[in-house]
Amino acid sequence: MIGIDSDGTVFDSMEIKHKRVFQPLACDIWALGEIATDYYHIAESINLYSTDRGVNRFQGLAMAFDRLAEQSKVASRILEGHTDLSEFVLSGAPLSADSLAAYNSDKHSDFLDKVQQWSQRSDALYEEIMEQEGTPTYPRVKTILERASKYAELMVISSSSGESLKQDWGTAGLTAVISKVYGQEEGNKSIQLRSALATQSPSKGALMIGDAPGDLEAARDNEILFYPIIPGLETESWERFETESLERFLSGNYDRQYEQELLTKFKNALSPAEVWPLTKQVTP
Repeated sequence: MIGIDSDGTVFDSMEIKHKRVFQPLACDIWALGEIATDYYHIAESINLYSTDRGVNRFQGLAMAFDRLAEQSKVASRILEGHTDLSEFVLSGAPLSADSLAAYNSDKHSDFLDKVQQWSQRSDALYEEIMEQEGTPTYPRVKTILERASKYAELMVISSSSGESLKQDWGTAGLTAVISKVYGQEEGNKSIQLRSALATQSPSKGALMIGDAPGDLEAARDNEILFYPIIPGLETESWERFETESLERFLSGNYDRQYEQELLTKFKNALSPAEVWPLTKQVTP
């Protein structure tokens, strides 16, 4: 079995989602105004260029808002109630839209109402962009996955919503090569991968492909191997998988030593993670 992340791994969509969807809508919904530039910088650093890359949308938003509110009294005032989102993220509840709605039915948080609005509008705007511009996959990914699907079951393992995943994979003509799609509704990636592995024979090997440390963590949690799609070197990463790594996996020669060579390059491509949750608030 091969588990495959979606955004930033198969689809060249990470920057689209964050720079054209999540961030502009957050600026609009929370009227960030004078602190918008600071928010963009923080959000991009966390979600695109650090070892937090690929975190769930609600966690990424909570991390960015916590860091932003820490910087000044103005930001803290504009983002009043933002700790409600951090509490939801840290509650242990599944980080999905339905779970947030259920959580807020008891919490009655105005801030979480806005988070729900942000998430819903994000899905709608992203779908609109994809319909107009198409779903951009990295070069040769379709051919590579079609080949891999002849020898292994392919499962989508992603923190995106199931609805957006089906839209992306369907539009790209990749539905036929996938055995099952796991999205945020099924839990975090470790839980999704555990569910996928439960359907497989223990004697068969398993591999997780992803572009973020969360994908590696899911692989480690389930004691399977990992293949990194290195941010900034996505095309080269897929070329290596096609010409070398897939055959190693299928022949049983994809071992920890080989994996470590790839992980060194992967980890060097990302900056250190944010310290979160924050232990104190500083509002100079």
